[in-house]
Amino acid sequence: MKSKKYVYLGISGAAIAAVIIIITQFHIFPSEDQNNPQSSQVAFLDFSYDEENSDLKSTLATYHINMTKPITLSTQTDVRQYCNFLTDPTKQALVTYCTSTDLKDNQGFLGDISMLGSPDVPGIVVVALQSNPVLSNYNDVKTVFGVALNSTICPCWEKESPGGFTSLNSLLDKLLSTHKTTAEPTTSTPTLPLGNKHFKIELTTNENGYLWKLLVAK
Repeated sequence: MKSKKYVYLGISGAAIAAVIIIITQFHIFPSEDQNNPQSSQVAFLDFSYDEENSDLKSTLATYHINMTKPITLSTQTDVRQYCNFLTDPTKQALVTYCTSTDLKDNQGFLGDISMLGSPDVPGIVVVALQSNPVLSNYNDVKTVFGVALNSTICPCWEKESPGGFTSLNSLLDKLLSTHKTTAEPTTSTPTLPLGNKHFKIELTTNENGYLWKLLVAK
């Protein structure tokens, strides 16, 4: 059983590893304050791992996108090796548990969804998706990000128009257009409020095409 877990993580690990940069630039954890014991705690999300993974899996299935059963990583060794998203060791030490799932569409492997935090409640949701150079699965990228935002935050985009964008599709189209005109390997949105949480999206050119990354946190 253990070997299967590591084989799986070997498949999705490349996409997950590339997410480190957005997490280090996203203020998920409050700053240390010795006078406030709560200052070093994770700003936890308002759902459980099982609840959210189940909701995402069932919703994505309606769009013919398969999400595998979550792999749980909870030992100190596994968390250190496979859930090491944060460069600050003090903040990384607060991550003691994570889950990871693979996504597949009709073209094959699409990406993965990871949730990390404490054993009881996640503090961060990361969605990493790979599209090919011709963007033949671009609509599936839009679908997964839309489902993830609706489920982990709220179906309230049209009401709030984060970043001044009337739809998620228009934001992604603008991000892609901007990315294609810059020489930088990565283009990102600012951290945007939505509902009572925040999210950020990054787009990186890699050898397989484009890596899309969505981060959701409190």
